[in-house]
Amino acid sequence: MSSTTPSPQDSPDQQPDVPERPVPSEAELLATAQPATVRRAPKYSVFIAAGAIVGIVLGLVLVAVVDPQVRWVSDGSGFLPFLEGEGAVRTVVALGLGVVGGFVGGALAVLADRRSTRGR
Repeated sequence: MSSTTPSPQDSPDQQPDVPERPVPSEAELLATAQPATVRRAPKYSVFIAAGAIVGIVLGLVLVAVVDPQVRWVSDGSGFLPFLEGEGAVRTVVALGLGVVGGFVGGALAVLADRRSTRGR
């Protein structure tokens, strides 16, 4: 008769005998080691996001500071009421300068990356 109980060798709690690797000596490490340098590269996404945020804020401030010669009139009956009149101007200028700011941030990231590789 065969037994249905697992044997102690089949138990998942037991670790198989894994031979330990010998620790290399300092001479072996020096023979195989290769010198390396750490390059500090900028994170492009952070530069682009920061440029876009600065552009959006600059656009909103610009629309708030500049006094228009023509007053925008809206009756609020559009599909998106905040996009009528002065709200539309704020949105378009903020988004436009946000895109420009993102491109400027990306260009600054490229310049910072080139500067980090100079002299190699």
